[in-house]
Amino acid sequence: MTRILLASIALAVLSAGAAQAEPRNHDGFYFRLGVGPGYAIATLDTGAGSDDSTGANISTQLAVGWTVRRGLVVGGATFPMVVLSPSYDGIDAGGQHVSATGPFVDYYPNSRKGLHFHGGLLFSLGYLDGGDRASHIGAGYGASLGVGYDFFVTDEWSIGGIARATAYHLYGVDDSMRLFSPALLVSLVRH
Repeated sequence: MTRILLASIALAVLSAGAAQAEPRNHDGFYFRLGVGPGYAIATLDTGAGSDDSTGANISTQLAVGWTVRRGLVVGGATFPMVVLSPSYDGIDAGGQHVSATGPFVDYYPNSRKGLHFHGGLLFSLGYLDGGDRASHIGAGYGASLGVGYDFFVTDEWSIGGIARATAYHLYGVDDSMRLFSPALLVSLVRH
């Protein structure tokens, strides 16, 4: 999956120079880099019961795509999240990292304005560092939905904010883990 995303980035960058996008219009090549705070709410099912977890996190986004029709972007993205010190029912879990990659869409109802809605389907990998418990790795799936607004600072670059919710279901972390994370991101966009 990582190779496909890197190949997509290279292809998009190479073809971006050939496309003549209109100034201050969301069209053509699309690149978004975002980072911001979030809050993770998780349930870890161990077979013998379940542990609930909460913790502040750092959420990020790297997305590359292409406008396939006016206002509609399709591409590949990764939505990693790191919870620095989650607590499972009072037990220190050390750290938690979820990396999720997959296809996404981003839709601008008016391509000359900044309001946009995004959604993505994700393949996820998660890691619990351990702390007072054993470390675990799991794989699964997820989805992300969000709304944001971008402000042009040049003809092709804009900055903006995104309110996003991402959900993951991982298997192999004990038995399974469900995790939900709302987040607010600041983003830099070339589009």
